[in-house]
Amino acid sequence: MTSACKRLLQQQSFSTQDDIRKQLIAMGFEDVSQSTVSRLLSRLGVAKVPNAYGKKVYCLTVESEPVQVGSSIASQIEFITHNQLVVVVKTHPGGAQLVARLIDIQPHAEILGTVGGNDTVMVAPKDITRIDECEKVVKARLGIPA
Repeated sequence: MTSACKRLLQQQSFSTQDDIRKQLIAMGFEDVSQSTVSRLLSRLGVAKVPNAYGKKVYCLTVESEPVQVGSSIASQIEFITHNQLVVVVKTHPGGAQLVARLIDIQPHAEILGTVGGNDTVMVAPKDITRIDECEKVVKARLGIPA
């Protein structure tokens, strides 16, 4: 159940423990109580932080293993391109900060860092002469075919 809860938090935003509990039940975990969810969140190092709209949501803060990016993240992305200086990831409204976090979680030699707004992520490459390679890394991280 811990890995299922972690997956949920990586893929969706939740503002209440009850929402997480209901989703776990929908996934087939029976008899999930609020106290069980509370223990899971504590074990995973989850904190409640403001999202792009200022609404407080549960967010993973301790990264102990790679994030598994599924089609639900890829479905939030409209396009990925670059202008020879930065890689731009255009997302649906409200998706940019999560996408930026997924790119930043594990450092990569091609990526200097990201800036995530509401629906746009700007990815700074370590070397602009290798911008195409940086774009490929970003696409791979987000499950987008190159």
